[in-house]
Amino acid sequence: MLGFRATRILRAQRGSMTAPRLTPNVQYPPPPPKKMEGSGEDFRPPWVYVGTRLISLAVIPSIAVYSIFFYDFGEREHVFQPVRRWAADSVNSFFTLSPAEEKLLKQERVEM
Repeated sequence: MLGFRATRILRAQRGSMTAPRLTPNVQYPPPPPKKMEGSGEDFRPPWVYVGTRLISLAVIPSIAVYSIFFYDFGEREHVFQPVRRWAADSVNSFFTLSPAEEKLLKQERVEM
């Protein structure tokens, strides 16, 4: 316990012995713009950047969806098989009737 007090006292003394740093209130001019290597100007119009960004936002997810759901990896088991099974089950459940719907359909056929 005595050790804690001694270190606190030493830290307090060290802190009081250092003078606060004063920063001068000088405003420096902004740095000059950096010049590009070569001709110095970009020859492409601004719409090129917007267009390439939009194209990449469309192409990259399309490639991912195609490779996950449609690309043929062969007969062997691969990493996307569980996702493909889930998608196939979801599509099949959407296009098949539930047991309650089948029962209603049978009742309507009998009544006709």
